[in-house]
Amino acid sequence: MLLGLTLGGAGIPALADDINEDVADASDDLARADAKVEAAIQRLNAAQQQLPGARQELAAAQSELTQAQQRKAAADVKVAEAIAKVTRAKQQIAETEQQIAFLEQRIGQMAREVYQAGGVNSEMEVLLDSDDPGDFASRLETLRSIAQGNNNTLTDLDAAKAQLNVRLASLRLLEDEAEKAQAEAQKEVDAAAAAKAKADAAKLKIDELVAGRVSALRDAKVRKQSVRRQYEQLKAEQDRIAAIARAAAAKAVSGTSGVPANIGPSGLAWPVTGAPVVQNVGPRIHPVYGYRSCHTGTDISAGQGAPIQAAADGVVVSIENGGPYGLHTVIQHGSGVSTMYAHQAGTSVSVGDKVKRGQVIGSVGSTGWVTGPHLHFEV
Repeated sequence: MLLGLTLGGAGIPALADDINEDVADASDDLARADAKVEAAIQRLNAAQQQLPGARQELAAAQSELTQAQQRKAAADVKVAEAIAKVTRAKQQIAETEQQIAFLEQRIGQMAREVYQAGGVNSEMEVLLDSDDPGDFASRLETLRSIAQGNNNTLTDLDAAKAQLNVRLASLRLLEDEAEKAQAEAQKEVDAAAAAKAKADAAKLKIDELVAGRVSALRDAKVRKQSVRRQYEQLKAEQDRIAAIARAAAAKAVSGTSGVPANIGPSGLAWPVTGAPVVQNVGPRIHPVYGYRSCHTGTDISAGQGAPIQAAADGVVVSIENGGPYGLHTVIQHGSGVSTMYAHQAGTSVSVGDKVKRGQVIGSVGSTGWVTGPHLHFEV
């Protein structure tokens, strides 16, 4: 655990009010240390963030589909009505044509009868053959009735032909209306098909997100034991480094290590000039498995190869490479205080070297459990 010491000196930058999440990925958190768990967490978060929007898209698409289907149904009704009108008009035209054919047949028959009877002269003979005035009047009335019937037949024929022309014109208009209704219905069919495809795509997206979320949780579960071992390894490494620091502090007290008696009035200097803090010391919980741990140092954002400076005068008591902290150096400063510089790319000192405050002891790197270059600085 970080001792409750104050880092002195004007070179220490002010801590940000909040931690930039993108930069904080460079920390040595267990969740960041395991690439598969990190990938699973990212997929899980991405799915969680996208699901609300995807569900809204699906709801909108389904509403659009419902409306399109309703419009299509209304268009289908109009098409059916238009077709029914065309059918009725064709039936009426057929009836009128039958009527015309009947009247023409009747007129033809009358013409044949007149011709066979001798024409108009035969009518005169019928009248002249009358026996008395009464018979003459009766025959005249009969002839008049026949003539009137013939005239009515001709009139009916003309009326039927005129009605046929009107109905044919009406049929053309009804057929045009039916074609327009069918074209409109086809547009609604196409719109409904597009809306259906949109709804299907939105549903597929939700299914994929849900499947991705399930897959991410499954991957995280599979990695649980591995992460647990890493967690135990990290704790063991922290205990080992703390033991080295305690042993070095005991030697400093005995005066056999060459370590200064105390740190000095200026306190500890900032190990990477001008570099900001991206994660501070503090307790944390593994986001997937709930393991409780503590970030025992301060993560300082710096580029690959940036020089690392000793925080105070002291003696190098340990340089190790491997494990969670990668290449790391421990310096004993006196007053029971040691500092550790982890994830280095390289070192420029050796165990037993005496160093001065501000002396370059190594360079920033990304060794150990990290996802990017930074300095883990621990007191």
